Amino acid sequence: MSGNYIEIKDISKFYPVKGSGTLLGGKGSRKLVKAVNGVSVGMAQGEVLGVIGESGCGKSTLARLLTRLETPTAGDVFIGGVSTGKMLEQDAKKFYRTVQIVFQNPYDAFTPRDTIEQLLSRPLKNHGICPDRASRHERCAELLESGNLRPAEDILKRYPHELSGGQLQRIAILRAMSLDPAVIVADEPVSMLDVSVRADIINMLLEQSASKKVTVVFISHDIALTRHVADNIAVMYLGRIVEYGAAQTIIESPLHPYTKALISNCASIDIADRVEPIRIDGEPPTPIDPGPGCFFADRCPVAEEICFREYPETAARAGNHRVACHKA
Repeated sequence: MSGNYIEIKDISKFYPVKGSGTLLGGKGSRKLVKAVNGVSVGMAQGEVLGVIGESGCGKSTLARLLTRLETPTAGDVFIGGVSTGKMLEQDAKKFYRTVQIVFQNPYDAFTPRDTIEQLLSRPLKNHGICPDRASRHERCAELLESGNLRPAEDILKRYPHELSGGQLQRIAILRAMSLDPAVIVADEPVSMLDVSVRADIINMLLEQSASKKVTVVFISHDIALTRHVADNIAVMYLGRIVEYGAAQTIIESPLHPYTKALISNCASIDIADRVEPIRIDGEPPTPIDPGPGCFFADRCPVAEEICFREYPETAARAGNHRVACHKA
Protein backbone atom coordinates (compact mmCIF):
# COMPACT_ATOMS: atom_id res chain seq x y z
CA MET A 1 0.00 0.00 0.00
CA SER A 2 3.06 2.27 -0.15
CA GLY A 3 2.48 5.42 -2.17
CA ASN A 4 -1.19 5.61 -1.27
CA TYR A 5 -2.57 8.91 -0.03
CA ILE A 6 -4.86 7.15 2.45
CA GLU A 7 -3.96 3.93 4.21
CA ILE A 8 -6.28 1.94 6.43
CA LYS A 9 -4.08 -0.40 8.45
CA ASP A 10 -5.55 -3.38 10.32
CA ILE A 11 -8.43 -1.32 11.66
CA SER A 12 -10.94 -3.01 13.96
CA LYS A 13 -13.95 -2.04 16.02
CA PHE A 14 -15.19 -4.43 18.71
CA TYR A 15 -18.19 -3.79 20.94
CA PRO A 16 -18.58 -5.67 24.25
CA VAL A 17 -21.83 -7.62 24.56
CA LYS A 18 -23.80 -6.33 27.54
CA GLY A 19 -24.02 -8.78 30.41
CA SER A 20 -21.55 -11.27 28.90
CA GLY A 21 -18.93 -11.10 31.66
CA THR A 22 -15.91 -8.99 32.51
CA LEU A 23 -13.26 -7.53 30.28
CA LEU A 24 -10.66 -9.74 31.95
CA GLY A 25 -9.55 -13.07 30.51
CA GLY A 26 -10.70 -16.46 31.72
CA LYS A 27 -14.18 -17.91 32.00
CA GLY A 28 -15.71 -14.56 32.74
CA SER A 29 -14.26 -12.80 29.71
CA ARG A 30 -16.68 -10.53 27.89
CA LYS A 31 -17.92 -11.52 24.44
CA LEU A 32 -17.26 -9.08 21.62
CA VAL A 33 -19.21 -8.02 18.55
CA LYS A 34 -16.52 -7.72 15.89
CA ALA A 35 -18.17 -5.14 13.62
CA VAL A 36 -14.94 -4.37 11.72
CA ASN A 37 -12.18 -6.93 12.03
CA GLY A 38 -8.67 -6.19 10.73
CA VAL A 39 -9.46 -4.18 7.58
CA SER A 40 -6.53 -2.91 5.50
CA VAL A 41 -6.81 -1.04 2.21
CA GLY A 42 -5.13 1.90 0.50
CA MET A 43 -6.43 4.71 -1.72
CA ALA A 44 -4.73 7.14 -4.06
CA GLN A 45 -5.54 10.83 -4.02
CA GLY A 46 -8.70 11.44 -6.05
CA GLU A 47 -9.63 7.75 -6.11
CA VAL A 48 -13.19 6.52 -5.59
CA LEU A 49 -13.26 3.34 -3.53
CA GLY A 50 -16.53 1.42 -3.52
CA VAL A 51 -17.32 -0.66 -0.42
CA ILE A 52 -20.10 -3.21 -0.94
CA GLY A 53 -21.73 -5.99 1.03
CA GLU A 54 -24.93 -7.10 2.71
CA SER A 55 -26.52 -5.15 5.55
CA GLY A 56 -24.63 -5.77 8.77
CA CYS A 57 -21.29 -6.49 7.08
CA GLY A 58 -19.58 -3.52 8.75
CA LYS A 59 -19.73 -0.91 5.98
CA SER A 60 -21.26 1.88 8.06
CA THR A 61 -19.02 1.12 11.04
CA LEU A 62 -16.04 1.45 8.72
CA ALA A 63 -17.39 4.83 7.59
CA ARG A 64 -17.60 6.00 11.19
CA LEU A 65 -14.06 4.81 11.87
CA LEU A 66 -12.71 6.68 8.85
CA THR A 67 -14.35 9.89 10.07
CA ARG A 68 -13.43 9.22 13.73
CA LEU A 69 -17.05 9.25 14.81
CA GLU A 70 -15.98 5.93 16.36
CA THR A 71 -12.60 5.26 17.97
CA PRO A 72 -10.89 2.12 16.61
CA THR A 73 -10.34 -0.79 18.97
CA ALA A 74 -7.13 -1.48 17.04
CA GLY A 75 -5.36 -0.22 13.93
CA ASP A 76 -5.34 3.25 12.45
CA VAL A 77 -6.07 5.36 9.37
CA PHE A 78 -3.35 7.51 7.82
CA ILE A 79 -3.85 10.50 5.52
CA GLY A 80 -0.69 11.63 3.81
CA GLY A 81 1.26 9.48 6.23
CA VAL A 82 -0.25 11.12 9.33
CA SER A 83 -2.42 9.20 11.80
CA THR A 84 -6.00 10.50 11.88
CA GLY A 85 -5.97 9.84 15.61
CA LYS A 86 -3.05 12.24 16.03
CA MET A 87 -4.66 14.73 13.63
CA LEU A 88 -7.79 14.75 15.78
CA GLU A 89 -5.83 15.18 19.01
CA GLN A 90 -3.67 18.01 17.69
CA ASP A 91 -6.33 20.00 15.83
CA ALA A 92 -9.88 18.64 15.81
CA LYS A 93 -11.21 21.50 13.68
CA LYS A 94 -8.57 20.87 11.00
CA PHE A 95 -9.31 17.15 11.02
CA TYR A 96 -13.05 17.62 10.53
CA ARG A 97 -12.33 20.00 7.69
CA THR A 98 -10.04 17.39 6.10
CA VAL A 99 -12.49 14.48 6.43
CA GLN A 100 -16.20 14.94 5.72
CA ILE A 101 -19.10 12.49 5.70
CA VAL A 102 -22.37 12.45 3.76
CA PHE A 103 -25.01 10.41 5.56
CA GLN A 104 -27.72 8.19 4.16
CA ASN A 105 -30.73 10.21 5.32
CA PRO A 106 -30.63 13.86 4.20
CA TYR A 107 -33.58 14.73 6.48
CA ASP A 108 -31.48 13.87 9.55
CA ALA A 109 -28.46 15.87 8.40
CA PHE A 110 -29.84 19.34 9.10
CA THR A 111 -31.39 21.14 12.03
CA PRO A 112 -34.99 21.95 11.03
CA ARG A 113 -35.04 25.44 12.59
CA ASP A 114 -32.22 26.82 10.42
CA THR A 115 -32.54 28.18 6.91
CA ILE A 116 -30.42 26.70 4.13
CA GLU A 117 -28.22 29.79 4.23
CA GLN A 118 -27.60 29.33 7.95
CA LEU A 119 -26.80 25.64 7.43
CA LEU A 120 -24.33 26.38 4.65
CA SER A 121 -22.73 29.47 6.14
CA ARG A 122 -22.09 28.13 9.65
CA PRO A 123 -19.21 25.79 8.61
CA LEU A 124 -17.71 28.62 6.52
CA LYS A 125 -17.77 30.89 9.57
CA ASN A 126 -16.49 28.25 12.00
CA HIS A 127 -13.51 27.41 9.78
CA GLY A 128 -12.73 31.02 8.90
CA ILE A 129 -13.23 30.48 5.18
CA CYS A 130 -15.30 33.61 4.61
CA PRO A 131 -14.57 36.54 6.96
CA ASP A 132 -17.92 38.35 6.93
CA ARG A 133 -21.62 37.77 6.39
CA ALA A 134 -21.67 39.27 2.91
CA SER A 135 -18.89 37.02 1.62
CA ARG A 136 -20.53 33.98 3.24
CA HIS A 137 -23.84 34.82 1.56
CA GLU A 138 -22.12 35.13 -1.80
CA ARG A 139 -20.27 31.84 -1.27
CA CYS A 140 -23.49 30.02 -0.30
CA ALA A 141 -25.22 31.25 -3.44
CA GLU A 142 -22.26 30.11 -5.56
CA LEU A 143 -22.40 26.66 -3.96
CA LEU A 144 -26.08 26.24 -4.80
CA GLU A 145 -25.55 27.43 -8.35
CA SER A 146 -22.70 24.93 -8.80
CA GLY A 147 -25.08 22.17 -7.72
CA ASN A 148 -27.83 23.30 -10.12
CA LEU A 149 -30.02 24.46 -7.24
CA ARG A 150 -31.78 27.50 -8.63
CA PRO A 151 -32.84 30.17 -7.98
CA ALA A 152 -30.16 30.19 -5.29
CA GLU A 153 -31.44 33.32 -3.55
CA ASP A 154 -34.84 31.72 -3.09
CA ILE A 155 -33.49 28.38 -1.83
CA LEU A 156 -31.19 30.09 0.70
CA LYS A 157 -34.26 31.48 2.48
CA ARG A 158 -36.00 28.11 2.75
CA TYR A 159 -36.04 25.58 5.56
CA PRO A 160 -35.14 21.88 5.14
CA HIS A 161 -38.78 20.71 5.28
CA GLU A 162 -39.54 22.92 2.28
CA LEU A 163 -37.15 21.01 0.02
CA SER A 164 -37.17 17.50 -1.44
CA GLY A 165 -34.86 14.72 -0.29
CA GLY A 166 -32.87 15.03 -3.50
CA GLN A 167 -32.35 18.76 -3.01
CA LEU A 168 -31.30 18.25 0.60
CA GLN A 169 -28.77 15.57 -0.34
CA ARG A 170 -27.30 17.89 -2.96
CA ILE A 171 -26.95 20.55 -0.27
CA ALA A 172 -25.36 18.02 2.11
CA ILE A 173 -22.73 17.22 -0.53
CA LEU A 174 -22.16 20.89 -1.33
CA ARG A 175 -21.77 21.72 2.36
CA ALA A 176 -19.16 18.97 2.72
CA MET A 177 -17.32 20.18 -0.39
CA SER A 178 -17.38 23.82 0.77
CA LEU A 179 -14.64 23.03 3.30
CA ASP A 180 -12.28 21.70 0.60
CA PRO A 181 -11.83 18.30 2.28
CA ALA A 182 -9.24 15.73 1.28
CA VAL A 183 -11.63 12.84 1.91
CA ILE A 184 -15.38 12.39 1.66
CA VAL A 185 -17.08 9.30 3.03
CA ALA A 186 -20.45 8.81 1.34
CA ASP A 187 -22.48 6.29 3.34
CA GLU A 188 -25.32 5.00 1.14
CA PRO A 189 -25.87 8.60 -0.08
CA VAL A 190 -28.74 7.89 -2.50
CA SER A 191 -30.39 4.74 -1.10
CA MET A 192 -33.29 6.70 0.43
CA LEU A 193 -33.91 8.83 -2.65
CA ASP A 194 -36.18 8.35 -5.61
CA VAL A 195 -34.58 6.45 -8.48
CA SER A 196 -35.22 9.38 -10.84
CA VAL A 197 -32.82 11.70 -8.97
CA ARG A 198 -30.09 9.25 -7.95
CA ALA A 199 -28.00 9.54 -11.12
CA ASP A 200 -27.95 13.35 -11.02
CA ILE A 201 -26.81 13.41 -7.40
CA ILE A 202 -24.11 10.80 -7.95
CA ASN A 203 -22.87 12.70 -11.00
CA MET A 204 -22.73 15.89 -8.95
CA LEU A 205 -20.73 14.14 -6.21
CA LEU A 206 -18.25 12.75 -8.75
CA GLU A 207 -17.90 16.05 -10.63
CA GLN A 208 -17.35 18.03 -7.44
CA SER A 209 -14.81 15.54 -6.07
CA ALA A 210 -12.95 15.10 -9.37
CA SER A 211 -12.49 18.85 -9.83
CA LYS A 212 -10.69 19.06 -6.46
CA LYS A 213 -9.06 15.60 -6.45
CA VAL A 214 -10.99 14.57 -3.36
CA THR A 215 -10.72 10.91 -2.36
CA VAL A 216 -14.17 9.34 -1.99
CA VAL A 217 -15.15 6.25 -0.04
CA PHE A 218 -18.50 5.27 -1.57
CA ILE A 219 -20.39 2.82 0.63
CA SER A 220 -23.33 1.00 -0.94
CA HIS A 221 -25.19 -2.27 -1.28
CA ASP A 222 -26.02 -1.38 -4.90
CA ILE A 223 -23.45 -3.19 -7.03
CA ALA A 224 -24.86 -1.97 -10.34
CA LEU A 225 -24.38 1.62 -9.18
CA THR A 226 -20.99 1.05 -7.55
CA ARG A 227 -19.48 -0.50 -10.70
CA HIS A 228 -19.94 2.84 -12.50
CA VAL A 229 -18.92 5.05 -9.59
CA ALA A 230 -15.80 3.37 -8.21
CA ASP A 231 -12.25 2.95 -9.47
CA ASN A 232 -11.70 0.03 -7.07
CA ILE A 233 -14.11 -2.09 -5.05
CA ALA A 234 -13.72 -3.72 -1.66
CA VAL A 235 -16.22 -6.49 -0.83
CA MET A 236 -16.96 -6.81 2.89
CA TYR A 237 -18.40 -9.80 4.73
CA LEU A 238 -18.86 -9.92 8.49
CA GLY A 239 -16.38 -7.16 9.22
CA ARG A 240 -13.62 -8.21 6.83
CA ILE A 241 -12.64 -7.48 3.23
CA VAL A 242 -12.94 -10.77 1.36
CA GLU A 243 -12.11 -9.42 -2.10
CA TYR A 244 -10.57 -6.25 -3.50
CA GLY A 245 -9.61 -5.03 -6.96
CA ALA A 246 -10.39 -2.78 -9.88
CA ALA A 247 -14.12 -2.27 -10.27
CA GLN A 248 -14.24 -3.84 -13.73
CA THR A 249 -12.23 -6.85 -12.54
CA ILE A 250 -14.43 -7.45 -9.50
CA ILE A 251 -17.62 -7.27 -11.56
CA GLU A 252 -16.43 -9.26 -14.57
CA SER A 253 -14.04 -11.75 -12.93
CA PRO A 254 -15.00 -12.23 -9.27
CA LEU A 255 -13.06 -14.92 -7.39
CA HIS A 256 -14.74 -15.15 -3.98
CA PRO A 257 -17.98 -17.22 -3.85
CA TYR A 258 -19.64 -14.43 -1.85
CA THR A 259 -18.77 -11.81 -4.48
CA LYS A 260 -20.02 -14.12 -7.23
CA ALA A 261 -23.32 -14.58 -5.39
CA LEU A 262 -23.79 -10.85 -4.83
CA ILE A 263 -23.17 -10.05 -8.49
CA SER A 264 -25.35 -12.90 -9.77
CA ASN A 265 -28.29 -11.60 -7.72
CA CYS A 266 -27.84 -8.01 -8.84
CA ALA A 267 -30.18 -6.66 -11.49
CA SER A 268 -27.74 -5.90 -14.30
CA ILE A 269 -28.07 -2.73 -16.34
CA ASP A 270 -26.99 -4.72 -19.40
CA ILE A 271 -29.97 -6.51 -20.89
CA ALA A 272 -27.64 -8.91 -22.68
CA ASP A 273 -26.24 -10.16 -19.36
CA ARG A 274 -27.82 -13.46 -18.39
CA VAL A 275 -26.27 -14.67 -15.17
CA GLU A 276 -27.91 -17.51 -13.29
CA PRO A 277 -28.53 -16.27 -9.72
CA ILE A 278 -26.47 -18.07 -7.08
CA ARG A 279 -28.58 -18.83 -4.05
CA ILE A 280 -27.11 -18.09 -0.62
CA ASP A 281 -28.99 -20.00 2.06
CA GLY A 282 -29.31 -18.73 5.58
CA GLU A 283 -28.24 -15.52 7.24
CA PRO A 284 -24.69 -14.30 7.98
CA PRO A 285 -23.39 -15.82 11.23
CA THR A 286 -23.24 -13.72 14.37
CA PRO A 287 -20.35 -11.24 14.52
CA ILE A 288 -19.81 -12.24 18.16
CA ASP A 289 -16.41 -13.96 18.19
CA PRO A 290 -16.78 -15.55 14.69
CA GLY A 291 -14.48 -18.27 13.43
CA PRO A 292 -12.24 -20.19 13.47
CA GLY A 293 -12.77 -20.94 9.79
CA CYS A 294 -13.97 -18.78 6.91
CA PHE A 295 -16.95 -16.72 8.07
CA PHE A 296 -18.78 -17.53 4.82
CA ALA A 297 -18.24 -21.31 5.03
CA ASP A 298 -21.69 -22.19 6.41
CA ARG A 299 -23.38 -20.48 3.44
CA CYS A 300 -20.79 -21.23 0.75
CA PRO A 301 -21.82 -23.67 -2.03
CA VAL A 302 -18.22 -24.82 -2.60
CA ALA A 303 -16.90 -24.99 0.98
CA GLU A 304 -14.56 -27.83 1.94
CA GLU A 305 -13.26 -29.09 5.27
CA ILE A 306 -10.39 -26.60 5.45
CA CYS A 307 -12.86 -23.73 5.04
CA PHE A 308 -14.46 -24.60 8.38
CA ARG A 309 -11.11 -25.06 10.11
CA GLU A 310 -8.91 -22.15 8.98
CA TYR A 311 -9.59 -18.56 7.95
CA PRO A 312 -7.97 -18.07 4.52
CA GLU A 313 -5.04 -15.72 4.03
CA THR A 314 -5.53 -12.85 1.60
CA ALA A 315 -3.73 -13.78 -1.63
CA ALA A 316 -2.65 -11.49 -4.47
CA ARG A 317 -3.77 -12.21 -8.01
CA ALA A 318 -3.16 -10.38 -11.30
CA GLY A 319 -2.89 -6.64 -10.97
CA ASN A 320 -4.17 -5.34 -7.66
CA HIS A 321 -6.75 -8.12 -7.33
CA ARG A 322 -6.77 -9.72 -3.85
CA VAL A 323 -9.01 -12.41 -2.38
CA ALA A 324 -9.35 -14.30 0.90
CA CYS A 325 -10.62 -17.73 -0.11
CA HIS A 326 -9.17 -21.27 0.02
CA LYS A 327 -10.99 -22.15 -3.22
CA ALA A 328 -9.85 -19.12 -5.20
